[in-house]
Amino acid sequence: MTWLAELRSSALVGTGRHAAPVPAAELEFRPPDGLSREELLLDQAAVADVVTRAARRPGIVDTAQLPDPAPPDDAPQASADAVRLLDLLLNQPPVGPELRTQLVTDWLQFAAVSGRRVPHRLLPALLALADTKPAVAEHMQLVIGPRGRWLQGLRQQGSGPRGHAPKGSGPQDTGPRAAATDDWAELTMADATAELERLRRSDPATARELLHGHWDTLSARERAAHLAAFAINLEPADEDLLENALDDKAKSVRDLAADLLGRLPTSARANRMARRLRPLLRVKGLLRKQFDIDLPPDPDAAALRDGIAQAPRAGEPDRLGRLDTIIRGAPLDVWTTVSGRSPAATLAMLDGEPRVIDALVAAATLRTDTEWVRALLDLRTDARLLGCLPAAEQEDALLRHIRSSTAQPMALVPLLRELPRPWGAPLAAAVLELLTAKNGGQLTAMVSGFLPTALPPGTADQCRRLLQRSDDDAPRRRVFRDVVQYHSFRQSLTEAFQ
Repeated sequence: MTWLAELRSSALVGTGRHAAPVPAAELEFRPPDGLSREELLLDQAAVADVVTRAARRPGIVDTAQLPDPAPPDDAPQASADAVRLLDLLLNQPPVGPELRTQLVTDWLQFAAVSGRRVPHRLLPALLALADTKPAVAEHMQLVIGPRGRWLQGLRQQGSGPRGHAPKGSGPQDTGPRAAATDDWAELTMADATAELERLRRSDPATARELLHGHWDTLSARERAAHLAAFAINLEPADEDLLENALDDKAKSVRDLAADLLGRLPTSARANRMARRLRPLLRVKGLLRKQFDIDLPPDPDAAALRDGIAQAPRAGEPDRLGRLDTIIRGAPLDVWTTVSGRSPAATLAMLDGEPRVIDALVAAATLRTDTEWVRALLDLRTDARLLGCLPAAEQEDALLRHIRSSTAQPMALVPLLRELPRPWGAPLAAAVLELLTAKNGGQLTAMVSGFLPTALPPGTADQCRRLLQRSDDDAPRRRVFRDVVQYHSFRQSLTEAFQ
C-alpha cells in the first residue's frame, strides 16, 4: 500500500484504529517531533495536497477553441468610493431587492455622466444581476467598457458564466441588432416584430415599405403582430396600409387597423365616423343647453368595414357599443362644431352622460389632444389623461385633485405610479400628509414600491422625523425607513462621483 493510500485509510477509519503512516523516504520530509496522532495526520495531509498539486500535469488545450482575448480597456475606472458602493450593492446589499435595483441603476447613470466605467472585477456580478433586471441591463452598456462587452459576448456564446446577454451585447455591437431587410422574412415572428419596432422608432417609412412588401406572404397572426408595431410613431403616411388592412380576412387584423386609424383624426375613416356622428347630435334647451344624442342605426357594409359591430344573430343589438365606436373614431371637433362652444363648455352640456364621457376620454388620450385632455381632467382624474400632459402640468392637475373634496385615496395609487419621478415638493408634501393621516396605513402599503424614488431628496429629513414618532403601523414605518435609506445611499453616490 502506498503512502497516500495509507494516509487515506488513516483519515477514513481514524488515527485510533490506523496510525498515520511514515512519509515516503523519497519525499525527504520528516514531521516534527512531539506531534499527536491527529496532528501528524493533518500535517501529512497538507504535504499530500502540495505533492499532488505539484505532480499534476496540465491538460491538453485546443487553442483553436479559445476565445479571442479581451480588447484593451483604457477608460478610467470609477473612484474607490464609488467602486466600494457598487461592490456593496452587488454583494452585500443593505436595502431590499427593489431599492437595490434602483440604486445600481442610479450608480450606472452617475458613471455614464462622469465618463467612468465599472471595475473589471465587478463585471460578472453586474452582468448576472442584469440577467434578471432589465433596468440594469438597459443602463449598463455605456459603462462596462470593451471588456464588459467582450464578457457579454462570451456569455451569449455559452463560453462564459451562465446567463443571457441582452440584445446588442456582442463584442462589436453598439446597439440593437439590425437585421438585413432581405433577411427579414426569414426571422421568427417575434424577431421580425422586434425589428419592425426598431425601424418604427428610427425610420417609419422603411418599416412601412417592409411590411407592405411582405404582407401577402404572412399568416394572420404575423400580420396582426407586425401591424401592432405601427402604434410606434404612427403617422398619416401609414393610412393607406391601414385602410387596406380594414379589408383583411382576419378579424384581429381588421380590429387592429381600425384602432390605429382611430388615432389619426384626419384620416378618411375619421371623416366617415364624423358623418355618422353629426346626425346623432342635437342641442336642446333654452337657458341650459344640453346634448340630445340618438343611437346609431344598424350598420351598412361600409360601417361594418370601419369596425362598427353588426347585429347579433339573437338578442338585442348593442347600440350603445356602436355609439362608443363612432365617438372614439370621429374627430373631437365634431362636438365643438355642433355645440358652437369650447371643449370645456361642450363637456358641460354632457352632464348625465358618463358613457359618452368615457368614450371622449379614450378618443382624447389616443390622439393626445391636450385641449380636450385639460377639459376632461376637470371631470375625470384619469391616468391616461394625466399622461398626455407635460410633467409639470401632470403634477398640478393631480395636486388639485388631491386637495379637492372628491379625491379617493385608494384611487390615487395608479395616478401617482405613472407620474414622472421625483415629484415636486408640493405634491410630495400633499402625499405625505395623506400617508401620515390616521387612516393612511393602507395607502402607504400600496405606494411602498415606488415612494422612495418618487419623493424628492428634501423629504428625507421629514421621513426621518416621522420614523422617530411612536407609530404602531409597521408597514408605514418600513416605507419611511426605505425612503431614508434610499436617499442616504443616493447622497453617498452623488458625493462619490463628484
